Amino acid sequence: MKISVLILSIFVVIFITIPELSLASFTAPDVDLPAKGAIPENSGLFEGTSLIDVIVIIINWVLGFVGIIIFIIFLYAGFEYATAGGEQSKAESAQSRMANAVIGLIIIFFAFVASNAVLGFVFPADDTVDDINIPLNAN
Repeated sequence: MKISVLILSIFVVIFITIPELSLASFTAPDVDLPAKGAIPENSGLFEGTSLIDVIVIIINWVLGFVGIIIFIIFLYAGFEYATAGGEQSKAESAQSRMANAVIGLIIIFFAFVASNAVLGFVFPADDTVDDINIPLNAN
């Protein structure tokens, strides 16, 4: 049982620390586009930002925040397990909490994937290469 908890904890640490595998996805605002009109500067939102884009940003931030909270719960359960001091009930409680935290991280991951897939299918991106107006020659 201790081996499985160790393997699960190593998996979770690797899953959280590698940026390509992390649940929170943040993209920096495009600094080439100036903020215009009533939108405050440096807010990350531009006049071209649609309601769907704002909803996607909010969903990603909320899921990322919940993922961080679940990771903190996992770390706390690991601390409880390490300091159980041979008490079987405390160790089992900590193992149960770690398993629940891993299940929670898996659920958050699938919620992130599902929300982005559903929003991507329902509201496809309109941007094509012709709409973006990227100069072909950098000279």
